Amino acid sequence: MWYVSTRGVAPRVNFEGALFSGYAPDGGLFMPEELPQLDRGTLCQWSTLSYPGLVKELCALFIGSELLPKDELNDLIDRAFSRFRHREVVHLSRLRNGLNVLELWHGVTYAFKDLSLSCTTQFLQY
Repeated sequence: MWYVSTRGVAPRVNFEGALFSGYAPDGGLFMPEELPQLDRGTLCQWSTLSYPGLVKELCALFIGSELLPKDELNDLIDRAFSRFRHREVVHLSRLRNGLNVLELWHGVTYAFKDLSLSCTTQFLQY
């Protein structure tokens, strides 16, 4: 998969290039050149996955097995979420009258950013 700048001037890069660059050289953000198309069957299968399981499937689409083999990707994601205080990583609290609250604060710093940054640090270390 290739990543391009939101400003459209910088050359395209692979996942590794985007990961280690941060911003594109033209000051834009990297985004996928094309978004994967998911069929209804895939979405139905994924609807039963845990949060880490869903992250594994999505990351595999955006990283590619030539850069990071699937079994190693799965290990990195397991490590990324191993320090979260809730076994589900994210938790949906069902309150009353149909009100639900998605808890995104079970990471190391008690902030939603732990969900992405814990994976990012594993990818950088790899």
